[in-house]
Amino acid sequence: MAVSDSLDVTFVYEAGDVIEVPVRVQLLGRAADRDRSLAIEVTSDNAEEWTDYVLPERAVLPAGASFTDYVVKLNRTEALKKDKKTIRLQIFSNEHFSLPVTEVVQVGDTVSTLIYTISFSDMFTKAPAAWEDNLVGEFSQQKFELICKVLDIDPADFNDPEVITLAKLLYISAEMTAYIQEEVRKKADREPYDVEAFDKITGEPLNFGR
Repeated sequence: MAVSDSLDVTFVYEAGDVIEVPVRVQLLGRAADRDRSLAIEVTSDNAEEWTDYVLPERAVLPAGASFTDYVVKLNRTEALKKDKKTIRLQIFSNEHFSLPVTEVVQVGDTVSTLIYTISFSDMFTKAPAAWEDNLVGEFSQQKFELICKVLDIDPADFNDPEVITLAKLLYISAEMTAYIQEEVRKKADREPYDVEAFDKITGEPLNFGR
């Protein structure tokens, strides 16, 4: 099994505001008949504990276990739409464990066994698999999030063309176009309106047409 020392996480396909990341800690040696504490330190240059991430209360290898998952909870914040956050987990030796193996070489790459890096954001690097510009217009994260909010669509569905079919995209285009038109009317009549229906840079109504 390949060993990894990093993970890149995005919230864009998540409906919730918390992602749990289990970081596997594997024992080399015999299990013990008692719980043993682990010395794990988490640091970051741009993420704050409790605001951006939450750590387990204890880091322990349970009695009789040969591994445990140290579960880090990542929080969705507004800052993640513009900046990627990074945290680094490092395990140290203590009275219970030594660390004889510090790295593994696999397929020409050297992977750390002591340091694990988690990067996370709420940004796209490309449009989801099921998005079709010719049906719902040019992709933007603002348009994507508005569709999911207004039509109550699970963000992850957009990565499955069998769920977001061409017929579903046509439905989305029609519904969102009607929604935008109504929000434009509300704005013109000085009624409360959805500001997310208008481009945050240009102020123009979003376009979901072909």
